[in-house]
Amino acid sequence: MIIKYIVEEDNILIKEYLKSKKLSSNFLKKVKLYGEFRLNQQLVKNYHPLKKGDILELILEEELNQEVQAKKIDLNILYEDEWLMVISKPRDLACQPTRKHLSDNVISAIKYYFLENNITSNIHIVNRLDYSTTGLMIIAKCGFIHNALKQKQMTRKYIALVEGYLNDKKGIIDLPIGRDNEISIKRKISEKGKNAITEYVVLEESDNTSYLLLKLHTGRTHQIRLHLSHMGFSIVGDGLYGKESGELKLHCCYLEFIHPVLEKMIVLEENPIWYQSSINYKLI
Repeated sequence: MIIKYIVEEDNILIKEYLKSKKLSSNFLKKVKLYGEFRLNQQLVKNYHPLKKGDILELILEEELNQEVQAKKIDLNILYEDEWLMVISKPRDLACQPTRKHLSDNVISAIKYYFLENNITSNIHIVNRLDYSTTGLMIIAKCGFIHNALKQKQMTRKYIALVEGYLNDKKGIIDLPIGRDNEISIKRKISEKGKNAITEYVVLEESDNTSYLLLKLHTGRTHQIRLHLSHMGFSIVGDGLYGKESGELKLHCCYLEFIHPVLEKMIVLEENPIWYQSSINYKLI
């Protein structure tokens, strides 16, 4: 992985310049120990002075985690470059290896894809989705990109099909979320929990169900599912927080973020197969 900068100021040390770029200290430590700093194609130390117009490159190669099993699983790749990729995750697929899903997971599928395409980068999931949730996921190909994306504002929107009709056709749910107990995966609304904010607007209503477009302002585990269930409008198919199990009707349909290297806006949209109407994603 090579990160390149064209220096825009004079009389500053490399380490101070990189701090101004808000790179994590952990990443810079790894470059110092295992990578290279190149200034105008010459190896230098991180205390070397810079001048305007210099080309500074950070080089750090990451290796695939050898403990992760690779498995061929068809990937729907919507965007890819040398730094990151965006896939559409199918339902009933874990994000990472667990005892129950040792190789049936996103990371194992991507490792297989990387090996097949001679990609030596590591795998960093930026926005996780629940096992039964479908939709757009960003995978960074190195720790630097992962950290940079976490530092930047990212817009995430979902479509959900819920039971019932909402009196308020748009609104904001602001309820803190905490663990239900130490051993359960369930969460609960709790004053002692972390702040959690979900914005929504009703798209359509029929047969005592409502299609919602939702925007996350925070990213707590099960946030949308718990917020809607607490309001009395469980997501169809949510056996954990609702009455009915089956196909969970929750899909990450929209991602918007600034690319950490290209410094351009990336916008991706994808409707779930169970909702094919046109959507104005700017409603929220």
